[in-house]
This record gives sequence, structure tokens and C-alpha cells, in this order.
Amino acid sequence: MTEPGRGRLAETVVVVVVVAFVLAFALFWIYVLFIAPSARQDRLQDAAFARAAQPVCTKAIADLQASNVVNQTAASPPERADLVERSDARLTIMVGDLRALTPTTGDDRAAVTAWLDDWDQWLRDRVTWVGKLRAGQDAPFDEKARDNGEPYSKALNAFAITNEMPACATPFGV
Repeated sequence: MTEPGRGRLAETVVVVVVVAFVLAFALFWIYVLFIAPSARQDRLQDAAFARAAQPVCTKAIADLQASNVVNQTAASPPERADLVERSDARLTIMVGDLRALTPTTGDDRAAVTAWLDDWDQWLRDRVTWVGKLRAGQDAPFDEKARDNGEPYSKALNAFAITNEMPACATPFGV
């Protein structure tokens, strides 16, 4: 015969174990859905675009350096606007060249197209900045944020690094 207190203790232990399990399960999903860093979803399935894009971007960066617009100090906001316009003209050509390499189907097409659309937005933000500089404002570059609150340059750079085309990140000093 079992003691009455022992049966109650067993029931309590079972309840505590079940509650602990449910709580652990809920905490796991809260972590996975809201806290854990998201998996990189912009890794291209086929590296062909990245292999073709890297030399295009490398050439653009070399052209920017050769045209003396990288890491230059401007004496006035309008002079800075001139430098930005010159660099953006070359970057616009680079984006057009990259568009010509866009995969024609599948998830890679969607990922590359979205990335190039982000480049277009980043360049539009720079046009807005040039307008402020031309008006004599010594304004910093103020780029728009994506829906997730991150600046476009962060997404551009993450895509470039994830897909092993570092020359295709936003260039420094332009």
C-alpha cells in the first residue's frame, strides 16, 4: 500500500516536469523567432553571378581611384558635390553592368534584382545629398533605411560579402 503523501508528491513532480517542458519549448521558439540572428537568405545558389560581378566591381573601384575621387578632401560642400557626382556616375554604370549579368530565373534572379534595386536606392539617396551640398549645406550623407531599419548600405555590403564579391560592397571614401 502506498502512502497518501507519496501519491501527491508524484503528481506534483509530473505537473512541474510538464510545466517546465512547456516553458522550455515556448522559450526555445521565442528565441528562434525573435532573438536568434536570422540565417543568411541572400546566399546565391549559383556562384556564376558573383564570379562575373567581382571583376566588374573591381574595375569600377579602380576607375574611381584613377579618376581621383576616392578619399579626397573638398574645401566646400559644392566641391564635395562634384566629387560625389563623379563617383556616382561611375557607380551607376557599374550597377547597369551588373544588371546585364543578372541570372534569368529562380531565387538567384530575385536576390540579385533586389540587391541591385537597393543599389539604385542608395544612389538616389546620394543624389538627394548632392542637392543639399549644392545648396551649401555641409550635410552628412543620410541614407534611407530599409523596412527592417537598417541602412541600405548594410544590406548591400552583407550581400556582397556573403556572396564573396567584396569589391561590390559600397566603396569607402567616395
